[in-house]
Amino acid sequence: MLIELGARLGLPGMVNEDGSAKFKDYADYMVNHERRPGVGPLAGWRGKDEDGKGRGEPNPNQIDKYIENGGFWVDHIEPKNAFYKPWNKGYQEWAVERGIFDKESPYVFTVYQEIIQKFRLAAEGHGDIQPPERLREQVKMAMDPLPVWYEPFEQTLVDKEEYPIHALTQRPMAMYHSWGTQNAWLRQIHGTNPLFVSGELWEEHGFNEGDWATVTSHHGTITVPAVRMDALNGKTIWTWNAIGKRKGAWALQEDAPETTKGFLMNYLISELLPPKGDGQRWSNSDPVTGQAAWFDLRVNIKRVDAPADLQSTPTFAPQGSPVGKGPKDIAYGKEWT
Repeated sequence: MLIELGARLGLPGMVNEDGSAKFKDYADYMVNHERRPGVGPLAGWRGKDEDGKGRGEPNPNQIDKYIENGGFWVDHIEPKNAFYKPWNKGYQEWAVERGIFDKESPYVFTVYQEIIQKFRLAAEGHGDIQPPERLREQVKMAMDPLPVWYEPFEQTLVDKEEYPIHALTQRPMAMYHSWGTQNAWLRQIHGTNPLFVSGELWEEHGFNEGDWATVTSHHGTITVPAVRMDALNGKTIWTWNAIGKRKGAWALQEDAPETTKGFLMNYLISELLPPKGDGQRWSNSDPVTGQAAWFDLRVNIKRVDAPADLQSTPTFAPQGSPVGKGPKDIAYGKEWT
């Protein structure tokens, strides 16, 4: 379909000079497309003599050769060329012969620890570029080139007895592969997201199937559906991120499960750390990666009965949408009852 679409649009490389389609199908494309002379999608059996490795003119029998060989072609690197590839001349020559490189291209592989150490050295006073004085000690502490652990900053500022539980949230892989759409098959995988509660906390707080939980941090509170999960650290709760939607978002019906039972932990996570007496509200993010505190949050939890409307809170008025509403629920092309 993409090959035909490219031809219909007249995209460069997809049509001949007279405007006709250059490739009749994907198999034709794999054999005859050259992203540069002699280099195409398939590396094996290139050229009229079928002995080209990586480079060679298109071979009309190439796919048949792959089929005969079980769908694979293999070209082994000599052991002496298989290591230190950025600086190994034998590998560089092999890579040029195979079409991986156009020319020998040795390069410096920078280990990130070296860059981190440059930050630490700057914080210690070395070099022309210096951090602001207010950040110097934090840079020196956090920019350690060796694997270390330090307590997340928010945890040093909250009452651990009042908030004894760790809460975390993570975007599911299905969502990562569908950034631009909330489609039917994705909704079957992740239509709602309960709060997963460890078996230890489930027993301690007297939860039963169908109960909900109120979760509170120093920043906010949510009330959400809960389920037991024994494959979990005893003092931890978690949920999938990005499943909960505001009413009206993503062309969903206002009573879609993502907008009723679905929820976000964002309401528990502050953009800023609690005040620590220096007159500045620090960002609630890691000083090395900049990542927000999805894994550093501390909360408390309380069992509650399910609300009559089965609506997680907080909830907000529906947002406007420039497009129409989609089906309420979809399963294999048929509406659920």
